Amino acid sequence: MPWMRNRATTAGLVEELRALRAGHALSCDLPSMRCVGYRQAWRFIDGDIDAQALRDTGIAATRQLAKRQLTWLRSTALEMLDGDGPLPVAAAALRIERRLEPPAMA
Repeated sequence: MPWMRNRATTAGLVEELRALRAGHALSCDLPSMRCVGYRQAWRFIDGDIDAQALRDTGIAATRQLAKRQLTWLRSTALEMLDGDGPLPVAAAALRIERRLEPPAMA
C-alpha cells in the first residue's frame, strides 16, 4: 500500500489517467478502469473526492484486494515450490507435471 502514501506516485497516477482519458474513449465502467488506483483516480479527476479521499480509498481498496487474494490462495490446493531452495529444477518440473496429470480412471 505504500504506493498510495507517496504523493508523487499518486500525482503520477492521476496524470497518467488524465492523459489516457484525453487520448482514448474511456469509460469508468471498462474493466481496465475498475482496477485499484484507476477507479479512485477517476473519481478524483471528476471532482467526486478530494486528494485525502483518493489516498484513503486507494489504501482501503488495496487492502480489500489483498484480502480477497489471500482468501483465494487459501482456498486452492497449492503446493509451494521454493525457487531458491535445494530442490533441483528437474525435480520441481516433475512435481508440476504430476499435479497437471488428469486423475487415473478407476
